[in-house]
Amino acid sequence: MLKYWLREFDLDGFRCDVAGEVPTTFWEEARQELEKVKPDMMMLAEADKPDLLVHAFDLDYAWPFYSTLAGVLAGGASSATLDATWEEQRARFPQGAIHMRFADNHDEQRAIARFGMGGALAASALVFTMDGVPLIYNGTEAGDSTESGAPALFEKLPVFWPIAERRPEFPRFYKQIIALRRVHPALCQGETEWLHNSDEGRVVTYLRKAAQEEFLVAVNTSNRPFTGTVEVANGPAFHDVTPGTGTSSDHPGAPRQEALPAIALGSWGYHIFQREVH
Repeated sequence: MLKYWLREFDLDGFRCDVAGEVPTTFWEEARQELEKVKPDMMMLAEADKPDLLVHAFDLDYAWPFYSTLAGVLAGGASSATLDATWEEQRARFPQGAIHMRFADNHDEQRAIARFGMGGALAASALVFTMDGVPLIYNGTEAGDSTESGAPALFEKLPVFWPIAERRPEFPRFYKQIIALRRVHPALCQGETEWLHNSDEGRVVTYLRKAAQEEFLVAVNTSNRPFTGTVEVANGPAFHDVTPGTGTSSDHPGAPRQEALPAIALGSWGYHIFQREVH
């Protein structure tokens, strides 16, 4: 059946539901057969099972990271748990394993309902600047709050696209963050280095690094403004490339700032800084 869909409809690949409940040997055999039809096809496992990413799948769902993120944004857990979860996952999985990161999907309460509008954008600022592959779930980019998880999973509940008129910061943010990520190797395939800051219980800071560029990301995971410092090695000056900053109607991550290591963030605020290195 999988070969039929590749052969007849030239699909890019498959998202395999509950992949961890199917024997890994099946997926490995299937992958070999599917690559005979389309060598560059892609396989996404809806699972958190390290051996699936050895030979069978290209990437999986970053479920532990999402659970930690939800605990931080909605449950008041320390933002330092994000670093701890990331390190734990890196130790569990094969070297170079790729995880799909998300703040919204069909099995969970909508991010905008769970975290609020500011929290939903803060979550996406993190998801779209982390390593791995970011997921944009249908309607997220408009600020839609239509539920799709159980018991709504099998009901016809269309995305309410016109809500973007009331939430213009959402399509603006996603257009800009996607464009930023797309053109910078450091954000797509670069290394991740977690940085200390002066309030790690509610602010997360990290570097994304490639050969000739670095991005410093700071996200306030709380509803209280933050003013403090981040520990970053000396080098060329950073400049602010945060999506959606610069006007009074933009996200509370504004105003634009340059003076690292001092940093100021509004409630649920975020800043993304870039510098070239040689």
